[in-house]
Amino acid sequence: MKFVKKVTEEEATEYEKEKEEHRLSLKIIFGDDSKVNYEPLSRRFPIVKWEYKLLGNVDTKDMYVYKLTRANGSSSYHGDMQAFLRRLDRQDLNDLYRLVQERFQDHPLEGHDLLLWGDLRMLFDPDEKNELWMNQLDWKLLKWKLHENYGVHTLFMDGTPMEINMLVEKKYSLIKELLEKVLNL
Repeated sequence: MKFVKKVTEEEATEYEKEKEEHRLSLKIIFGDDSKVNYEPLSRRFPIVKWEYKLLGNVDTKDMYVYKLTRANGSSSYHGDMQAFLRRLDRQDLNDLYRLVQERFQDHPLEGHDLLLWGDLRMLFDPDEKNELWMNQLDWKLLKWKLHENYGVHTLFMDGTPMEINMLVEKKYSLIKELLEKVLNL
């Protein structure tokens, strides 16, 4: 049995009045230039843990990767800094840097974790007194790439498997000759 409440005329007019007040309180803005982020919610979960682990044996060679775990329990695997830059966004890089900093303060890093720490520190906290920046005349620049989605420049060097990643909004101590090479490429 269904019960139907009879609405009095007074209740109906009060409801219409409230509805009109709510409608008037909404502010509609036309031509807003702000961007809407259509990124799926699954990417919104912050990185909460990272570990360097053996993925498996490929062609009689052990394959090690970084495993990143998100707050929702999902995980992803990345081989090196370039894999991070291809698959992560800027907030993910910030989360990873924060985690590595926290672990570095508690106990010393070694092996590939030390390499990750060095790459992230170079990216976020450049130090012009660092030996890397002091020896720029020895660099042979092969190519240069800009990752636009999170603002990272990558310089690829010859002779060593060296890549230098730099955030766009930070100031790095590049010498004039190297800047000319970058611009020429």
